[in-house]
Amino acid sequence: MAMTDDSKDNSEKSSADIGLEPLLQAHIGRKLREFYDSAVREPVPDRFKLLLDQLENDELESVGDKAEGKAEQA
Repeated sequence: MAMTDDSKDNSEKSSADIGLEPLLQAHIGRKLREFYDSAVREPVPDRFKLLLDQLENDELESVGDKAEGKAEQA
């Protein structure tokens, strides 16, 4: 069944109406930026710092072990 010109126009309008109004988009964007900025300014908890340090040390040890293994093979 073919679409008439009127039905094409209505379907295009309805898909265009799905988006948010520019003022609402701008408001949501500002609120998201405010929330993100406040989260970034919060200090990192000591427990997270300890975990990050442990991960970094484990990675350094792993790299060192691999380097020693290659030196022994040579």
